[in-house]
Amino acid sequence: NHCWRLWHDPVITWDGLVAPCCFDKDAQHRLGDLKEKSFKEIWNNGAYSSFRKKIIKGRKNIDICANCSEGTKVWTHE
Repeated sequence: NHCWRLWHDPVITWDGLVAPCCFDKDAQHRLGDLKEKSFKEIWNNGAYSSFRKKIIKGRKNIDICANCSEGTKVWTHE
């Protein structure tokens, strides 16, 4: 559970919605709207904070994390 994307890699959709990462390409987990607030306000808002806390607790129950290999051991050298 070593996801860094919520701290380094937000996604902004063509219409200004801010999503947690590229695995949420349809912005189902919308964290803000740039037409309504600045990026700084969105980055520090309650929705972003809450989603980050969910990631820290564990990603297994977050749908967009199901197919993500971020922070997992994909390659092993034996």
